Amino acid sequence: MKVNPFFEIILISSMILSCSSRDKEIDESLTFPSFGTEIEVTINGLSFDAMEPFISSNGNYLFFNNLNDGINTKLYYATKVNDSTFNYVGELAGTNQTTEPHLDAVADMDAHNNFYWTSTRNYPAELNNLFRGTFGTGNVVDIQRVQGDFNMNTPGWLIMDHGISLDGEFLYFNNARFDDAICQGPCETTLGIAKKENTSTFNTLPNSASILQNVTDANYIYYAPCISSDDLELYFTRYLKGPITPSTVFEICVAIRSDKLSEFSIPKVLFSDIISNLIEAPTLTLDKNIIYYHRKISGSHKIMMRYRDLL
Repeated sequence: MKVNPFFEIILISSMILSCSSRDKEIDESLTFPSFGTEIEVTINGLSFDAMEPFISSNGNYLFFNNLNDGINTKLYYATKVNDSTFNYVGELAGTNQTTEPHLDAVADMDAHNNFYWTSTRNYPAELNNLFRGTFGTGNVVDIQRVQGDFNMNTPGWLIMDHGISLDGEFLYFNNARFDDAICQGPCETTLGIAKKENTSTFNTLPNSASILQNVTDANYIYYAPCISSDDLELYFTRYLKGPITPSTVFEICVAIRSDKLSEFSIPKVLFSDIISNLIEAPTLTLDKNIIYYHRKISGSHKIMMRYRDLL
C-alpha cells in the first residue's frame, strides 16, 4: 500500500461536507446559527497562504498554517488589531519540524493554553500523529504525543483534524485513511469524541457514535471539526466521497443540540463552493459571534470571517 500521509491531507485540505441525505427531520425547536456577508481578513506583513485558522479563546491570537503541501508546512501566528485585522508575528516556536518533507498544521487550543496540532514527525515509525504542548507568548513547550484509543495505529490511518472543547475535556477527532494508489485525498474518514483521561491521553466516549449518529454518513469525507465554547454547536467541513473533480462541492456545516448530553442534529450547510474556490476549516470566537475559515481566491488561500446574524 502506497501512502502519502499528510501531503494530501490538506492539499485537499479540509474538505467540505454536504448535509445529510438521511430521511430524518430536523428538530424545529432548535435554532441554527446563520452568518452575514463574507469579509476578508487582513494579516499585516503576511506574504504567503494562510490556511486552517484557529482563534484563541481570549481573541488575541490567530493561529494558522501556510500552504498544506506536506513538504514545508508550518504553524504561524498573528496578534489581533481588530476583528478583521491582525499583525503577522512569525512561526509558532516549538511546533515546527526543520527537515523536509514535513507537515505541522491545524492549530487548536483550550482555555488553559493546552495547544494541539497534527504533525508528520517520525511518521511512519510512530503512527500516532496528534501532538500537544503548552502555549505561552508565541512558544509551545512540554511537547508530547497525545495517546489514546482514538489513534488507529494502523499504517495509512492518520488523525487528519481535531477540535478541543474549551475546557479541554473533550477531543473531537477525525481519522482519515490514505492510499494514493486508489484514492485522491482520504479514502474514508471517521469522526468521534474522546474524553480526557490525563494530560496526554484521551479515550473514546462509549456513546460517541450515538452522539454523532445524525452527523456521520458513509457517503461523505469529513474533516476540520470545531466545537463551540458551550459545546452545543459542532462545525465541520465535508464533501461527497468519490473522485475529486472541478465540480466537487465543499461545504462548511453545523450540527446543533440543546444540551451537552444530547446527540447532535442533522447538520445544516452554512457555506459551500467548488474546489477552485475551496472553502473550509471553520473556527469560532468564544462568544460565537464570529466565524473564521479559509477560502481559495485567485489561486491563494486567504482567511475570511463573517459575523453571526442576530436573532
